[in-house]
Amino acid sequence: MTNFLQTTAGQLVLKNPIILASGVCGFGEKNIDVLNKCGGVVFKTITYLPKKGNPTPRIVDLGFGIINSIGLENPGVAGIKEKINYIKKIKTRKIASFLIEEKAEETLDKLEEYELFDGYEINLSCPNVEKEEWFYNLDKLITILRKIRNKVRKPLFLKLSYEMDVINISKIAKDEGYDAVVLLNSFKSVSVDYKEKKFNLGNIYGGYSGPAIKVIVQRYVYDIKKIVDIDIIACGGVLNGSDVIEYLLLGANAVQIGSGYFRDPQLPIKCIKFLENYLKKEKINLKNLIGYLIKKQ
Repeated sequence: MTNFLQTTAGQLVLKNPIILASGVCGFGEKNIDVLNKCGGVVFKTITYLPKKGNPTPRIVDLGFGIINSIGLENPGVAGIKEKINYIKKIKTRKIASFLIEEKAEETLDKLEEYELFDGYEINLSCPNVEKEEWFYNLDKLITILRKIRNKVRKPLFLKLSYEMDVINISKIAKDEGYDAVVLLNSFKSVSVDYKEKKFNLGNIYGGYSGPAIKVIVQRYVYDIKKIVDIDIIACGGVLNGSDVIEYLLLGANAVQIGSGYFRDPQLPIKCIKFLENYLKKEKINLKNLIGYLIKKQ
């Protein structure tokens, strides 16, 4: 049964297709048993220097999802040394996330010095921080991505935003030798308290995540899988095992769990068990399940 749920995202081999998304488990400080059951864990996005994040309030619970405006609060790449003991307890694939910024290459150099990580997820798409020039200038983005790819041989994933030209940047990721694209980050949103006549978030804007975005992300997974020969990690609206299977049917090689983990910290284990039982019941292996709906066309 060892390889029953095994999948790959580019060159990264995962024991199962369930990955915890960046930002939901910090640096692995809690719930270690659940984290280690996942195929991989993406840690909190890091910037070169420490970042305080956005003003409070930072989170709105809508009932049908949440809007967060954390603003990439993090200790900076040098501050990870305070988290090393937690990270070392993670025995599954460890994926560091870092933001594309002026000193992104220096951030990657420092992350490599820790000798802790199996791969890297590059955050192109935080919805509640100010966008830099590369977000709107593809030539500049290509230059940055090429420099990063030339620095490491480890797996590299690009996490994209619906605000970007998703198809074109997925093609760029393929051309520049990236292993996979992560579709998609949370959706830029605004929330209002009509009784108090005010915004619910201190930063006004935040990123919506929850079940409502699933069908939108599924559309992107489907479109990219048909057009671009690159592996896909789907992310958006996963609340149960059937959501995972839907993404796999559309061609995702792996699936990230984000805000659903806040409501149910056992969700990754439930999704893994659901997938395993589904494959047995349907008498289909994971390789044939991935992209099934596209292969049929």
